[in-house]
Amino acid sequence: MSTPRWFVPAVAVLALCGAAGPGDPASDPQPAGDPAAGARWAGLGGCAACHTAEGGPAYGGGHVLDTPWGTFVGPNLSSDPVHGLGAWTFDDFRRAMRDGRAPDGRPYYPSFPYPSFTAMTDDDLADLWAFLRTVPPVDTPDAPHDIPARFRGRVRLNLWRMLAFRRGPFEAERDEDPEIARGRYLAEAIGHCGDCHTPRDTIGRPRRRHAFAGTDAPPEPSPNITPHADGLAGWTEGDVDTLLSFGMFPDGDFVGGEMLRVVQEGTAPLSASDRAAIGRWLLSLPGRPDPQ
Repeated sequence: MSTPRWFVPAVAVLALCGAAGPGDPASDPQPAGDPAAGARWAGLGGCAACHTAEGGPAYGGGHVLDTPWGTFVGPNLSSDPVHGLGAWTFDDFRRAMRDGRAPDGRPYYPSFPYPSFTAMTDDDLADLWAFLRTVPPVDTPDAPHDIPARFRGRVRLNLWRMLAFRRGPFEAERDEDPEIARGRYLAEAIGHCGDCHTPRDTIGRPRRRHAFAGTDAPPEPSPNITPHADGLAGWTEGDVDTLLSFGMFPDGDFVGGEMLRVVQEGTAPLSASDRAAIGRWLLSLPGRPDPQ
């Protein structure tokens, strides 16, 4: 139904290549971020899923992601100054999220979904950064990625960026309902739902005409979430809220797999108003059939 994707399931974030060449935290003016809000954004973005090895310390890195473009290993996001983000500045972090570049300027592989995170606002990035600075240090070095030679190199990455990357931050569309705009921001920028629910072309670009219509591509099939007969036709905003709060479908069945973790760590902790905004946005999408 679709070509393989560059990206991990909806739970995946921040597959950074490494933390080389950070600035000087002592001279970096730290934003007054809210760690509690940042924890919610980390949950919605699924940070722990990609940056915690099975059975390992939270955010200590080591989660392995196998893709058609190679094997990527989630790096250490703890506050360790040698192996984690402890020596990074907020500007380093914002550059990674907004521009998809390491502190030394290297472009990141799009297994780190910065094409979505680029849309995050500076305030929400500041909150997320404030939360990450509270993560206990983990003294674990990053494991190297295993990428075939034909996909390696700055030239190839920069070409991909020219074709597929559009820098943020988020802007509401003209005359867009504020609540729908809020839902779109939460789902597309932070939750990056399209990374799982939108099929991609041969170089990993979203197929916009099939946005959110689902895909059976690895690593896990993702259903159609548009209000089409193949997706959410007949759902109410209350049905969406029940799913996002408890993981329960209108027929009484429950989500499983990676989506269960998305609900538990990402959408259930959101405020009722934010879940309602996501529901209104979802049901406002054009209904699209499953891609053929």
